[in-house]
Amino acid sequence: MRMTRKSVLLLFAIVLLVIPIRAQQYSTTTKRRAQTKILSVAELHQVARRVTVLLAERNQEVAGGTKHIGSGVWLAEGIVATCWHVVKDVKGPIKISLGAGDVVTYGGSVFEGIFRDYAATVVATDPAADIALLKTEQNPFKAAGGLIRTPTQEIKPKLSVARMDENIPVAGVLTVLSGYPLSGLDLVSQTGNVAGTGVMPPDSRIDGGAPIKGVRILVSVVSNPGNSGGPILNDKGELIGILEGNLGSPVKDETGTPAIYFRPKKDAAGNVLKDANGNMQPEVTYMFQNSGISVVVPARLITPLLKQAEGEK
Repeated sequence: MRMTRKSVLLLFAIVLLVIPIRAQQYSTTTKRRAQTKILSVAELHQVARRVTVLLAERNQEVAGGTKHIGSGVWLAEGIVATCWHVVKDVKGPIKISLGAGDVVTYGGSVFEGIFRDYAATVVATDPAADIALLKTEQNPFKAAGGLIRTPTQEIKPKLSVARMDENIPVAGVLTVLSGYPLSGLDLVSQTGNVAGTGVMPPDSRIDGGAPIKGVRILVSVVSNPGNSGGPILNDKGELIGILEGNLGSPVKDETGTPAIYFRPKKDAAGNVLKDANGNMQPEVTYMFQNSGISVVVPARLITPLLKQAEGEK
C-alpha cells in the first residue's frame, strides 16, 4: 500500500508525540528508583544524625539550668515530632538543640562546645497515640553562622527534614534508631530490624505509663530513657515512626517468682505521701529488665498532626 505525503506527515507527527511521553515515563521511573535506593548502614547513620534533635527543659533546679527530657525528629523546617509522654509533664520552657552536656562528636573528633538552642512550643498533640509536635520560634535551617561553638571554631552540622514512609514495614527490614539516651551527652545511632507489627495487648505499657493503644511497630533494638521521641528509619533512610519505649521482661528469682522492690508512693503532683508519723508509704513494684524489643509509633499516625502544625505557620 502506497502512503500519501499527507499520511507520512501524520505518522511523523504521531512519532514526535509518543517519544516525549515515553521519555517522560522513563524519567519518572528513574527518579522513583533513585528515591527508593537501599542505603548502606554508614549512610543510614549519617541520615539519622541529620534529622535528630535533643529536647530539654529549662529548669533552674538542675545543674546547668537544663534537664534532658527526650529526643525528636525534624518533620519540616522548624517542626519537630516527639512522644507526648516526653513533654506532657514539662513545667518550664522547652528547648531544642543538637547536643547537650557541652560535648559533641563531629567528623570523628570530640569537642567541648556551646550549643545553640531554640525555644519551642507544643502546637499539636495526640495523647492516645503518644505523639506531640513542637514548633521552634526561629528556623535553625536558615540560621547564620555555626550551631555549635567550640574554643577553636564554629560548626554548622547538616540538618535534614525526614522523609516519611507511612506504610507499615514487614519484619526483617533494617532499621536505625537515633537519639540522645541516658545522659544525653552525645547523639547515638543504633542498627536493628523490624521484629513485627500489630495491635498491642490491652495491658501493654511503656515504663509503667498509660496503656499503649493502636498499631505499633516492634523493633529489635535496645532503647533507653532519653531515646523516646527519636526517629526510626528504614533501609532507605525514610522515617517509619518514632521510638516510644522498650518492652520490659519481668525479673524473676531462682524459684521463678517475679522480683519486687519497694518505692515511695506519690500523689498525682509527684509529692511523696507520708503517714501521720511522717513515715513514707511504700508501694510494691515489680522489677523489669530491658527486653531488647522497642515499641515504635508508626509514621502514618503523625501525618494528620503535621498538617495541623503546618497550618499554624
